[in-house]
Amino acid sequence: MSSQAKVDGSTAQLDMEDQPPSLPTPPKRQKASSFSNISRILVFALGIFIVGSIGFAGYSAFASRDIQQQNAVAVIREGPDNQGKAGKTPPPVCGSTVQCGGEAYTGEVKLTEDLYCPQTTSGTCAITLEGEDAVLDCNQYMIFGDDNSPGNGICLRNSASAINCNVQKFKDGIYVENGGEINECEVMFNIFGIKVENEASSTTKMKISNTYIHDNAGGSGIFFLGSGESPESSETSIEVNNVKSNHNGEGMSIYGKNVKLQVQVKDSETSNNSGSGIEIDSVFGVNISAAVDVELDGIISRYNGVYGLLVSSVTGDVKVKGAVNLYKNGNSGFYVGSGVDIVVERRGALNSCGHLASGS
Repeated sequence: MSSQAKVDGSTAQLDMEDQPPSLPTPPKRQKASSFSNISRILVFALGIFIVGSIGFAGYSAFASRDIQQQNAVAVIREGPDNQGKAGKTPPPVCGSTVQCGGEAYTGEVKLTEDLYCPQTTSGTCAITLEGEDAVLDCNQYMIFGDDNSPGNGICLRNSASAINCNVQKFKDGIYVENGGEINECEVMFNIFGIKVENEASSTTKMKISNTYIHDNAGGSGIFFLGSGESPESSETSIEVNNVKSNHNGEGMSIYGKNVKLQVQVKDSETSNNSGSGIEIDSVFGVNISAAVDVELDGIISRYNGVYGLLVSSVTGDVKVKGAVNLYKNGNSGFYVGSGVDIVVERRGALNSCGHLASGS
């Protein structure tokens, strides 16, 4: 069979004898049986159940861990001494709790509720932290004992730290041995607010910042004792910044025993204490001496029972680096013993109501 078609004005012969093979007709799709449909539905439902069960189990474990952490007294992260590998800090151990007394913590501890320790005995501590990697974050919670508890609240040893703590009703609210750091704390209703005893060495630096110390009527708001072998060979330091020490026995008592004391007090207030606002002195005794290098900047010391500032039985300099206001104290603004020079630097100002009493 042939056919003709006109292409570009000419007639072309199309050979239609060899037709292209026809495509095979696809077989008709068999209709699924009712049993087959039910099987598919069951398998699909089973898959959804398995996935849902796994998801629910994971959520339950997470929620359980979260509730456990919220109900814990503290979350603890151990320090390098207890790490599996050096240089890697493990995550906090959720659900760990702090008990009164017990072993010293060497890592990070964070309270999640108040810690009540009424049975601390003399020489013991409600909680102890050891080493420069040990940090107690009270998270604004309280550590407290009973009235006149003979033990200590927080004990910091060898450069440990405490932040965000409220400590009350102990013999020593916070006791520090051989350096440490206290920040953003309130310490009240103890005999001594913060007591520090430093053996002179390169690591015994003490820093107290942004802290309110009040109503520790039996002793000092801050009591610092540095000791060594001689002022020429031993040195220790304390830095106080943005601290209020009010309504205590003494505001700040800083003592040296055969040591040189480096003392910096900045932007701080000592007021309404029954003794002196700031006292810097040597420990009384035979063959005991102390030297000082004191820097004062931005100080208010007022309404204290004795002196605003007392520097006695030591040798060295008291440098007034900023405004120092000493007024309306019981005896006079300040008393400076022999062997001490007061140096008012260019931007410093020493404002005192009363007379300068000079020791013989």
